[in-house]
Amino acid sequence: MAAAGLTARLAQERDLEPTDILTELEQAQAAHGRLSAPVLEMLKPLLTGPPGIQQTAEFMVTLCHEDEEGFYDLIVDVGAYVAVCIGMLNALYVSSTEQTLDDLAGMLSTFYTA
Repeated sequence: MAAAGLTARLAQERDLEPTDILTELEQAQAAHGRLSAPVLEMLKPLLTGPPGIQQTAEFMVTLCHEDEEGFYDLIVDVGAYVAVCIGMLNALYVSSTEQTLDDLAGMLSTFYTA
């Protein structure tokens, strides 16, 4: 959820759709190999709303059961992706790292209590 929320925020700040951000990230990943392709694939359905959230949850549960090492690798890659997003928001002078982390904590709290 954190990765999807930050992707949406970056898209909003750049007047783009979240899927446009993912397309840019896919192109960067293909050119430079710095981002995890599985993270990008996971984010695509997650950004489509409740049906995508369900699909992503099912994917994560299946991955955990079928490929535990792959599951943990994906979690680490998602953490790295979140860090990149936070850094981008800071570099673009949209939000400081501290403010983004506070906003993220509030967003996640609201999501999980809703």
